Amino acid sequence: MSARIDLLYSPGCLVGSLFGVIDVLRMSNRMWRMHHPRKRGAPLSWRVIDAQGRELPLPEWWEASDRPPPVAPRLPPQRTALVVPGVDMRNVPHLVQMLRDSGDVIRLIQEHRRAGGALASLYNGSVLLAQAGVLDRREATVAWLIAGWFARSYPGVGLRMDAPVIVDHDIFSAGAMSAHTELALALVRHFAGEELAQIGANALVYEATRYRQSGIHLSGVHSVTRDSVVYKARQWIEHHAHEPYDLDALAEVASVSTRTLLRHFREVVGMSPLRYLQKLRVERARQLLEVTMMDLDSIMEHCGYRDGSAFRRLFQRETGLSPSQYRARYAVRASRRWWRIDP
Repeated sequence: MSARIDLLYSPGCLVGSLFGVIDVLRMSNRMWRMHHPRKRGAPLSWRVIDAQGRELPLPEWWEASDRPPPVAPRLPPQRTALVVPGVDMRNVPHLVQMLRDSGDVIRLIQEHRRAGGALASLYNGSVLLAQAGVLDRREATVAWLIAGWFARSYPGVGLRMDAPVIVDHDIFSAGAMSAHTELALALVRHFAGEELAQIGANALVYEATRYRQSGIHLSGVHSVTRDSVVYKARQWIEHHAHEPYDLDALAEVASVSTRTLLRHFREVVGMSPLRYLQKLRVERARQLLEVTMMDLDSIMEHCGYRDGSAFRRLFQRETGLSPSQYRARYAVRASRRWWRIDP
């Protein structure tokens, strides 16, 4: 069932984050179409509205390159969300003054909540939700710059500062301006399911191991040499992940004994070199399953495995899915039979 995301524009709001949310929704729809080529439409639609709830036209330069999908009519409120961006505050007194001037926005939030719709906020937008009274006895986060003031001003809110996005049932909040991608993916997860959200996260969110593995196989991307024992060991493992594991050879590369290498590696990385290698191999397999059409035997060989059953057991242990199940669920490309050549 489709869902609609309403993005609130008001004077003084940080409008860039709204376009960031739209980008994630647009790309999520594109990935959904890759997995459902026979289906029409898309699971997510969006519109920009003002404080009176009226739809606003997108800028010509934006709409020309990305015309949003038609907004589904007569959706139940539970299939809608209102995204409240942060405001461009100079300091807390200025923010308080902006709150006094935000009566229409407060009423819109309250009306949307009474109807049963979901709510999401970015940066200091949680202040508007709290002022509207919709965060009482709920958990939320806010920009760290005003966390102390927020906690004193709204003691009924369970303020959390331990994650980029806090989800309390159907209320979503992101405290950092840069967390608009994670917030949008949380909305995708809520309305379109875990699978589509994970596909989006795989493609859009920075994950250190994935980026390191990608860099190793791109020409011109390299790391400078370091003297650290663990650094040299990790670099060697990452560049030789397709080769059989040899602790003695690894210790020789790091210029230490095997016992010293194991001790240092566990202290720094939190796992043994073999466990680290296994995680790298699974991450490489995940990437290849997502973005290539290589058969499983080729992927296994690329990841350093000759024993198919051993590879499948490791992959299942790390991901909870078999390689074929993972590809069917998270592939970020169309099936070969749906390829088309542009004229």
